[in-house]
Amino acid sequence: MGLDRQKFSSTKNAKITILVENKADLIVQSSDRVEYFTEEPLLAEHGFSALVELNGSGEYILWDAGVSRIALINNLKLMKIDPGMIKMIAISHGHLDHYAAMKDLLELMDPLPAAREWSPSVSSSQVDAWQDLHRVPVILHPAALRERWSVRDDGTMVGPFTPPPWREWESSGARMILSEDPYQLAAGCWTTGYVPRKSFEGAGRSKKRLYRDGSGFNPDHLEDDQAILINLQEKGLVVLSGCAHSGIVNTIEYARMISGVDRVHAVIGGFHLATAGDDEISRTVEYLREISPELIVPCHCTGLRAISLVASKMSDVFVEGVVGACFTF
Repeated sequence: MGLDRQKFSSTKNAKITILVENKADLIVQSSDRVEYFTEEPLLAEHGFSALVELNGSGEYILWDAGVSRIALINNLKLMKIDPGMIKMIAISHGHLDHYAAMKDLLELMDPLPAAREWSPSVSSSQVDAWQDLHRVPVILHPAALRERWSVRDDGTMVGPFTPPPWREWESSGARMILSEDPYQLAAGCWTTGYVPRKSFEGAGRSKKRLYRDGSGFNPDHLEDDQAILINLQEKGLVVLSGCAHSGIVNTIEYARMISGVDRVHAVIGGFHLATAGDDEISRTVEYLREISPELIVPCHCTGLRAISLVASKMSDVFVEGVVGACFTF
């Protein structure tokens, strides 16, 4: 993968704000662990998005973009977050509930410069290079661009579920960066790239999903699923997942492996346990207890049974994930 652990730097502090989430709540109480936005009623939807602010480098990174064209844009406006502050975007995987508002967001950001005068001898490559300086980097695994299908119990195939409209994103100012491997977003902050599947987990990867490659249909193992990891000085890793189709245990273990940092400070995001059996949920929560994070925030696709078990077994570090929740590290 070409990753040098010695170069995996750290950052002094960070902030993560949940912008899109399945649940909204105006009467939650802020604490020393979380600050909830309750000034205006934010929109909730079956999707996920979070803003990562790295105070050490001054970078703002958007993680995912929700399931509709409405919630993310609405919530940014109500929370008075300027989209122009966002310097790059990372996508957890190619499912609609994690990228739907991308084009609208890019149009709000309006990154492409206005027309200018050029020398008659200007080359196409010079123009492209000039535009690339202004484009917003969008980082995702190449498998996120697959055309996906599902299979019913009787064998009937349903599809196609069209891939992310990346050409529309490009026309709105995106610069697509496809990476199977870990990718550095800023000092101390990386995407994981492909997460190896070594644990007992399996709920996030249905055997009834396919993708079309040319004229053939292949099992879709969701190789594009990835997470963000932030290495906090003197605290350890913050693992920010999207859906954790790879399994949240696999995701955390891979984050520890590629960073060389064993200590896990916080785990935030979807754990994709909504369809898991009781045994997988119990084993996952037991693992999370064993690594002893200071904060755990199960969101989105984690499911009520798993969230309830985390809340009861890890009540001292559990925080409810709702839209507008802000965590400062």
